[in-house]
Amino acid sequence: MTRRILLTSLIVLLSGGLLGSYFYFTGQLVTQGQRQARCRQVDVILLDSLESHIVDREEIFRLLARQSLGQPIDSIDLHKLESQVRSLGEVVSAQVFTADDRTLAVRITQRKPVIRFENGQARWYADPEGYLFPVRKAADVPVVTGNIPLQLELSHKGFAPAAERDWTCGMVEMARYIDSKPVLKREITQLDIASNGDILLYTRTPGPTIIFGDAADFDTKFQKLDAWWRYIEPQMDEKTHYKTINLKYNQQIICRQL
Repeated sequence: MTRRILLTSLIVLLSGGLLGSYFYFTGQLVTQGQRQARCRQVDVILLDSLESHIVDREEIFRLLARQSLGQPIDSIDLHKLESQVRSLGEVVSAQVFTADDRTLAVRITQRKPVIRFENGQARWYADPEGYLFPVRKAADVPVVTGNIPLQLELSHKGFAPAAERDWTCGMVEMARYIDSKPVLKREITQLDIASNGDILLYTRTPGPTIIFGDAADFDTKFQKLDAWWRYIEPQMDEKTHYKTINLKYNQQIICRQL
C-alpha cells in the first residue's frame, strides 16, 4: 500500500512538472513571437476631423511609416515618434501606441486656426488662444496683410513676445467675432494693416475701403458698419460714390467721396 501511494505521488509530481514545463516553454515561444512581430500597418486618427482640417494626414502617415513599417513592434520608439508629431505647430496633442502586435496608431488633436497673418514670405496662423504657428495648409479664415507688427522667425511656433501679444490677441478676438456673424464672415475677405497701424477692411461686394482703426471696441465699430449697410448705403443715389468710410472715431461714420 505504501509503495502504491509513493508511486502515485511520483507520477503526479512528474506530470505536474511536465505540464509546468510545457506552459513555461509555450509562454516563452509566444513572448518571443510577439517580440519578433513586425509592424504591418499605420493608422492616423484625427480626433476632431469634423472641426478642423489643418493637419496633413498623409504627412503624418509618411512620418510614422518611414520609421515603423517592417520594424519589430517592440523596437519602435513610441516616445520619439510622439515628439516628432507634437513638434508640428498644427498639432495640439498626439498619442502614439501599438493597437495590436502589427499595427502602430496615433491619435491627434489639431489646432483650430482663426486668423492668418501674411507679411511677404512670413505666414502664420493663430488659434483662439493666440498661439502662432507656420502656415502649411490652407484654411478658410480671415487674412491679415500689410504692416504686421510681428518680428518672428518664419518657423515660429508659440505665443508672440509680450510687446506684440496684445495686438495679436486683439486681432484674434476680432477674427472670432467676424466668424460668429454670417454677414461679416461672408463679406469681409481681407484685413490690411496701414503704415499708421489702422486696420483697413476689404469686402467681397465692391464698395468703399473701410477704415477701422485698431481692434479696440471692434463690436461697436461693426455695429456702425452694419448701420451703414442697412440704412445709409441703400439711400445713396447712383451718382454718389465713396472712396472710404471711417469707423475709428466714437459715434461717427466719416465718409470720403472719390
